[in-house]
Formats: sequence, C-alpha cells, structure tokens
Amino acid sequence: MVRVSAVITTYNRSEHLSDAIGSVLTQTFDDIEVVVIDDGSDEDYAEDTVESYGDDVRLVTHDQNKGLSAARNTGIDAATGEYVAFLDDDDRWEPSKVSRQVAALDANPDAGLATCLLTAITPDGDPLRCEGAKPSGDLSDDILVRNVIGSPSRVLVRSSALDTVGTFDETLPTKQDWDLYIRLCQDWEVVCVDRPLCRRVVHQSMSSSPAAARDDNLAVIEKHRQLIRERGLLDETMGAYLANVGHTYIENGEMSGAREYLSQSLDRHFRLWHAGMYLLTYLGPAVADRIIAGKRWVERRRNCRGTTMVTDPP
Repeated sequence: MVRVSAVITTYNRSEHLSDAIGSVLTQTFDDIEVVVIDDGSDEDYAEDTVESYGDDVRLVTHDQNKGLSAARNTGIDAATGEYVAFLDDDDRWEPSKVSRQVAALDANPDAGLATCLLTAITPDGDPLRCEGAKPSGDLSDDILVRNVIGSPSRVLVRSSALDTVGTFDETLPTKQDWDLYIRLCQDWEVVCVDRPLCRRVVHQSMSSSPAAARDDNLAVIEKHRQLIRERGLLDETMGAYLANVGHTYIENGEMSGAREYLSQSLDRHFRLWHAGMYLLTYLGPAVADRIIAGKRWVERRRNCRGTTMVTDPP
C-alpha cells in the first residue's frame, strides 16, 4: 500500500492536465501514486499525456461523461493509498501540501480529513481571494450549516474514513462534496494546515446564477434535514442558505430578488454580515459592486501579503 493516492479528474481540458500531474509529482512527499480519471472527454489527449510520464501515472477512462462525482468515485475505487487526495485538472498544489497534511493526520488519529487554506486565482494567476483562517476540530454541527471545508482539491482524506461513511453521492445534482463532508464529520474530526497550499482557478463561467444557488444547496439540506432539525440547527442552516441565494442575486445585479432572500434569511437567523448585505440591496448594483470589490481588496491585502501569487514558505 502506498501512503497517498492523488486522484486527478479531467474532462475536455487538454491544456491543464500536464500541469496538474506536475503539481503532484513535484510534491516534497514521495510515497504518492497518481491516478488520472478521464471522464469521457471528447478530445483524445489523456492517454498521450499520461503515457509521457511512464509508470509514475495511471489512467482510468470513462466511456462516456458521468460527472465529476462519478469520476472521483472511480478514482477512489482505483486508489490503493492509506490517504486519498483530489485534484481538479485546473487546480494546483503547493509543493509541501501533501507532506504537511499527512503529518497532520498522522498526528491526529481521530481526524478523518485534513484541509488547508486556499488561494482563488484568475486563469492568469492573479489572486482573487486568499483565506486567512479555516475551522478544524469537531465540525459535526458547523458542517450542517454550511460547507466550511470547501473544494475537494484542498483535502486529504483517510481511506478508512471513506470506507465507513461512503463516497460521493452521485444521485445529488451538485454539492456532493458538502454531503460527503457532512457524513464524514459526524464520525471524524478535521485538521487544518494553516497555510495556503492549494490554488484554485476561478473561471468567469463559475459564477452561479440565482436559480442554481436556490437549487444546489437545497438538495443537500433536504437529504440531511432530519439530522439538522435534531441538532436544533434548521433555522441557522436555512438562514445561511437564503443568504447565499441573496448574495448571488447581488452579484447578478438583481437587488429586489436579493432583498427578498436576505430578508427571509434574517427572519430565520440573524447575522450581522447578512444584515449588511441586506442594506447593500438599497444602494443599487453599482454601489454594491464597489463596496464588495473594496472588501475583497482589503482581504487580499491582508491575506495575500500583496503578492501576485502566494507561494509555500520553505
């Protein structure tokens, strides 16, 4: 058994795969197998790319596109490692990501997942958002309110934890990662390496529509509604959900829709930040955009240290 299996999923993005593989092979941790899952790409590129790396990389191919969760599950099935890490083909790891996360899980046997801080960047490499903190420990309640862990590209998971809680639920239309984290956090703790070890490329097409925001998270909430209710968290969860929808309306410049959802959010569970977003809806799209852009600039100055790329310290 190898210690770490890195599962790279790819679909119709030949320009990204080689750099993703390189991001894994340049890790300071050596005991890694690389498994690439080609999720039924129309373009014939994955086989040639993987073959160029010899025995260092394996390829599993879907005959047809099955979706990201199915591809990750195929990778889990093919993995032989004690730990499993996921990497989307356009995301990148800093060189010490795996070694730091393995050390964190080795030191915390009650933890089933290690995460890290993340830097969101443009396709040109400019920072959009750099996280300053991430929760850890017992997240069994926090994860029921919102996805406080984030993108699978940033996590390292114990294979034994996946054996007990299951893999990604392919019946859900989206947000399958949040559902997996909910199940995992009921039995396992989470550790966070407090460093920006993952870079996530944000494409213009990734901005969510209000309709998608309404539907995406709700399916996961409905699946776990009984547990959320038993923990006394239904109002807080629905408040966070409604605020997220409202925020999406703001980003799309639809202030009346934003106001409606944010008002409902405050009725369910008051949070000062959500109240601030509600007030933004009365200022108009242009002013709201400037305020949000200013807030993000301040966060970048604080968390990104003023650089164009956050690199991993030696």
